[in-house]
Amino acid sequence: MKLNRILKGTRTAEIDARVISDGIDSKWLMKNAGSGISKEIIGDFENKKLKRAARGVIVCGSGNNGGDGLVAAKDLLDYGMKVIVFYISSVEKFSPDSLFYFKKLEADKNNVTYYLNPEDKKIYSLFKEELKKADFVLDAIFGTGLHGKDIYGPSREVIESINLAKEKSKIKEIYSVDIPSGVDSDDGRVLGTSVRADKTITFGCKKIGLVNYPGADFAGQIKIIDIGIPEKYYGQYEQIFEPDFQWIAANIPVKQSWTYKYKVGNLLVIAGSAGFTGAASMTCMGALRCGAGVVTLVCPWELNSIFEEKLTEVITYPVEQTEDISLHINSLNEILDLSDRFNALAIGPGLSRNPSTICLVRELLKKIKKPVVLDADGLFALYGPRDVENIENFDLTNVIITPHSGEMSLIMGVGKIPLEDRIKTNMEVAKKYKLISVLKGAKTVISDYKNTTFINPTGNWGLATAGTGDILTGIIGSLLCQGMGLVESAVCGVYIHGMAADIMVKETSRTSLIATDLLDGIKRVFLEIEKIKY
Repeated sequence: MKLNRILKGTRTAEIDARVISDGIDSKWLMKNAGSGISKEIIGDFENKKLKRAARGVIVCGSGNNGGDGLVAAKDLLDYGMKVIVFYISSVEKFSPDSLFYFKKLEADKNNVTYYLNPEDKKIYSLFKEELKKADFVLDAIFGTGLHGKDIYGPSREVIESINLAKEKSKIKEIYSVDIPSGVDSDDGRVLGTSVRADKTITFGCKKIGLVNYPGADFAGQIKIIDIGIPEKYYGQYEQIFEPDFQWIAANIPVKQSWTYKYKVGNLLVIAGSAGFTGAASMTCMGALRCGAGVVTLVCPWELNSIFEEKLTEVITYPVEQTEDISLHINSLNEILDLSDRFNALAIGPGLSRNPSTICLVRELLKKIKKPVVLDADGLFALYGPRDVENIENFDLTNVIITPHSGEMSLIMGVGKIPLEDRIKTNMEVAKKYKLISVLKGAKTVISDYKNTTFINPTGNWGLATAGTGDILTGIIGSLLCQGMGLVESAVCGVYIHGMAADIMVKETSRTSLIATDLLDGIKRVFLEIEKIKY
């Protein structure tokens, strides 16, 4: 059970400097890194039954990333693999530690090393021929220090040759050291081009560039190697984590054998309007599948018969409606009185943007202090109108918001948010409005206002279909009403939602996944959770 730490690449460089300043030998760290790489490669090819017959091409830069590759090259040669090393900078430009291990490699009678001099066409031809023969390539060109400027010239040609060789030759694995060369380790930006790795072997912890898109698309499988840096050095920076399944399971409440439905948790859902009964229904069913004891839906009175027919297990509570069949502000006091009986609320799916409904939502948020998850039209009610009371005056510390990227643009008052800015943007919103923000999408980001952020590892593009967000609202609301904390409910809810999708696409496909498929997926997630908890 653990939370896996994630840091910017620049932070890991700072950590390295501090560790070395405190007396840990930099050459020892490089040796540990390179040995970790070689062990990973050897293990993979033992599983492929090639073992010592595997051929490898290792491409090294002049910095410490290249030095890690040189250590790995020596280890692989000692193991008996045939390895050829190409380095893209002259030896004079090597970092001191890289030069130290380069000389050790040069002293090995079995070593084959070449300087990829951009003016030497014969060497470039040899490089491309060796790529055709290779079983694996190790990319040790650029590490976490690459930021900002696009790659061009010979380095770009080398990277593109590696990628092309994977498409057209027998290469089984492309490995990258710490981060694929070409990805900015601080934000996942691709700097013109990047090695497309099958596996990235990274040190100490994951880097943001490995989990944030578009960089995550280039990282492949991620393997974390411990190179001997104590945990205390990591804890002084931004608190960004990735949960694992054991952590999720540990946070799900245990139900006692003598419990009953109201003890389990009582959720009030405020959702639905004409044309959007599906959104409210999926929110309610998501909540029930996630273990809520009782779910009650507040809806416009004219839709009550529809919901009673659609939702067998849900209690409906019809209230006054507007002319276009959405919730009316006149029902405010009635809903406030009703909410006293509930542990948590889910507000927003399918509510409509009627001015009366907007006013109702804003008044509810000002007056209700129980845990609330707010989505869809509920978000618009809070952030859309620019001519009403400033929401910075609201106390939203009891609220989880779940915007997708378009809704986040509305909240920020800007155009499209670039993929590489998702983490930073979500952290800013959580801190500005003092709430929990769940920015949905590939690698959903969850941030609280106390500077802790989580990046979700589950889910797939099959979730990009109508209604999946409504089910997520129900899942989070369900966990809230069962007594989980705001942050834990958000993190666990997003993980369960994504895992349900990952389970279901194995039976259907990502293309054909629809929102209600997740209800079966949630059942299977909880089968796995209960194996751990009961």
